[in-house]
Amino acid sequence: MKLTKEQVLYCRENYLPGHEEFGLKGLASKFNVSRDLMKDLVHGKTYCEYGGTIHPSRPRISTKIKDAIAAAYVPHSQDNNIEALAERFNLSTTTIVKILREKGKSSGRGKVTDELRAKIVAEYEPYVKDATRTALAAKYNLSVATIANILREVETAKKPRPAVDVPDFLKEEIIVAHDEEQLSVKALAERFSLSRPQVRSVLLEAGIAIRTRKTVDEATKQEIIDAFKGGQSLRELESIYGINRATMSKWVENFKPPKAPKKELDQATREQIYRYHSHGYGVTIIAKTVGISQQIVRKVIDGEL
Repeated sequence: MKLTKEQVLYCRENYLPGHEEFGLKGLASKFNVSRDLMKDLVHGKTYCEYGGTIHPSRPRISTKIKDAIAAAYVPHSQDNNIEALAERFNLSTTTIVKILREKGKSSGRGKVTDELRAKIVAEYEPYVKDATRTALAAKYNLSVATIANILREVETAKKPRPAVDVPDFLKEEIIVAHDEEQLSVKALAERFSLSRPQVRSVLLEAGIAIRTRKTVDEATKQEIIDAFKGGQSLRELESIYGINRATMSKWVENFKPPKAPKKELDQATREQIYRYHSHGYGVTIIAKTVGISQQIVRKVIDGEL
């Protein structure tokens, strides 16, 4: 989307770095453009002809500050870890990590000692706020994936789920629902909040043979294909034959009508997009209305096409 001179001047005069409303993200959202477009605008890389206040980009971090960060960093400590240094030097954690890598210092992630591993396993409690995987990851400056791998690898951390006995009254309800409503094992498990193995166990204990998936002969399969080619939808065929739509879709895949060719972006369509966007319509609605992908609509709105 191309901004007007008034909009450009508004952004440049009101821009406040990091501000919720007048920062890059806030201004970009206000005028429905990308953050990168807004960044180039306020720093004078685009729309140079419109004038206004050009904001200089953030100055480079000096070697002196980089050396101070590298010297102060202590992995897994509370006062000198990545988050603490980011707050102290008013930088993002991503910038701190880049500086440490540049200085040949490990960010502390990925290297876990046996002592630390044992400590994590001992402290982990899945439903305790300060002892979950996320909490331990923040505490020891590790990724959540690393914590998960430690717990998975260490056998003592594996806590088997205790077996739950199905009470007699619930067994009776399961059997009645199976006989009267002809519900599948999956449907019974969902209704009674049980696992499928538990439901199967109840049915087998009562001497009930569990129904297997219905097999369809070639004649019926061909009948379904012919009906689909004749114009009946998979939803209608599902209600007639009692066969899952996902299964039938594989049979009729080669008989689906070809997709219409993608509409090309011309000037008339471009103007349509601008008009709908100016009236406040979203990307999804515009794309469906003009018959063009959402990706292309976004690029037109952002002035990239």
